Amino acid sequence: MNNIRRILIGLLCCMPFLWGCSNEGPCPTPGRTVLIYMAADNSLSSFSYKNLESIVKGSSAAALNGGNLLVYLDASDAAPQLLQIKAKSDGTIQKLAIKDYPEQNSADPIVMRGVFESVVSEFPAESYGLVLWSHGTAWLPYNVQPMLRSFGQDETSWMEIDELAEAIPDHVFDFILFDACYMASTEVVYALRNKADYILASPTEVLAEGFPYKLIMADFFTQKAGLQQIGEKFYTYYDKLTGLNRSASVSLINTSKLDELAAVCSEIVKGKEQTIASLPVNELQQLEYLGNTYHALYDLDDFIGRLATEPQYTNFKKVLDEVVIYKQTTPMATYAKGSIYINRYSGLSIYVPQAGLEQLNEWYKGMDWYKVTYQ
Repeated sequence: MNNIRRILIGLLCCMPFLWGCSNEGPCPTPGRTVLIYMAADNSLSSFSYKNLESIVKGSSAAALNGGNLLVYLDASDAAPQLLQIKAKSDGTIQKLAIKDYPEQNSADPIVMRGVFESVVSEFPAESYGLVLWSHGTAWLPYNVQPMLRSFGQDETSWMEIDELAEAIPDHVFDFILFDACYMASTEVVYALRNKADYILASPTEVLAEGFPYKLIMADFFTQKAGLQQIGEKFYTYYDKLTGLNRSASVSLINTSKLDELAAVCSEIVKGKEQTIASLPVNELQQLEYLGNTYHALYDLDDFIGRLATEPQYTNFKKVLDEVVIYKQTTPMATYAKGSIYINRYSGLSIYVPQAGLEQLNEWYKGMDWYKVTYQ
């Protein structure tokens, strides 16, 4: 645990508890507080209620293990609320409205940051976990074309990746789980490398049903969060389905190794802009299907493997295995616009600059990943 987190938790643990404690002394500090932030004022609104029901069904006194479970829900038909899912003395699970918010833009980094700060201050714990639930399209700017955004949609407002990084405090959360499409992107996880120790996400689309919360709630509250178990249950749940519903890819990222990955990739890509621009992108493993006219996100390993020397590639693979510590995918990925076969899967997507995407290429230069690898 880094010093910043120790200081923060120490200060919070000194605060008096205002609920559920006797007058004889403070309650024991819970092991973990988990916040599920559902920015659902969009086309996924109905699924947010289904997921909330699944969250409640998956919760029990044993599953919560003495921890705090909070859900911030902003659906399209109601003002935002902060809910607490907790066990009553008789063991039944109740859903309490802790705070009612006025109608607000949940894709605004100031709003999101305020919710985070409120939860951390009011529900102190030894560690914190975060689930980010909404639409997502990796780092790609929302206004490239209609329905394109980075993370989080609230009606006609979207949050881009630099705004998301601004909203999440450094070194507070142990983990971030993205229940959103495309967020296992090299550029995204690098931008968030100081925001959590681990990131669990998918580099492809996540079907609207999302993660099977009923099956995974207890894994959030084990002494060390069972992130790989959550990934395995997510994958297994969808792999057992048939047809277009058999679609799930997931990876668990160790953020402490991302600077090392950036250094290795920089050695391989720096100065090769012309070579990269001439890559046969139609032969690369595509991981995105946002439109019919072009594609932008490809498998990181496939991309680097076409540029690296043999020693460089060996070193890259070693570091990549330390970054992506768990990965799994079904043979095919289902998208809103079609399906693609996954023949090569490293667990991370990457943007490949290419002719005809000048506006995206220019925007890409603003990403931290570009700055440390290409410049």
